[in-house]
Amino acid sequence: MSFVEGFAIGLGMIIFIGPVFFLLMNSSIQSGPKAGVAVALGIIVSDVVCIVLCYYGLSSFFNPEEHQFWAGVIGSAIVFGLGINYILKKGEITTDISMNSKGFQMFFLKGFSVNFFNPFVFAVWIGVFQYGKSKYPDQQLLFVFLASVLLGIFSTDLLKVFLSKKVKRFISPQRLSVFFRITGILLILFAFRLLYLVW
Repeated sequence: MSFVEGFAIGLGMIIFIGPVFFLLMNSSIQSGPKAGVAVALGIIVSDVVCIVLCYYGLSSFFNPEEHQFWAGVIGSAIVFGLGINYILKKGEITTDISMNSKGFQMFFLKGFSVNFFNPFVFAVWIGVFQYGKSKYPDQQLLFVFLASVLLGIFSTDLLKVFLSKKVKRFISPQRLSVFFRITGILLILFAFRLLYLVW
């Protein structure tokens, strides 16, 4: 039961459309599925770090307004920088990208940093962790619950990578350039919204 409930919660998080969604889709469309998987792994590892912080009680570090503010500032700066990057980016579509370790690490760090420095991600995980802890006081059941939530999230991220690969064949460099501009503007708006909410 804990697995089914946790997996359902993880799948349900697909409705959250934020900066990591656009980062994942754009990376997959332009640089291929390997880049998308690298971003997805960065996202899921940052989620694991959030869970570890919640488990050891370090999530209280992010509760004071000062820490939430600076986490929001860092997160909005990263998202703003990505937005500018996408606005200036050329719509070049690669048919096959050779992903070396350096390129994989770059996409991994993008996914990790954009997700980790978003204080609202911590807020969601604190809520999920507290819910799981109250419903499943047994440590093993709690572990299964949290692991299944992560599995659900990772599954939806891989689904996005797969769908972007299917969509890629219908996208021309001109359309991709327009998509990049729209994504860049949306990311900048996300950055300002994040900064406004933590101000």
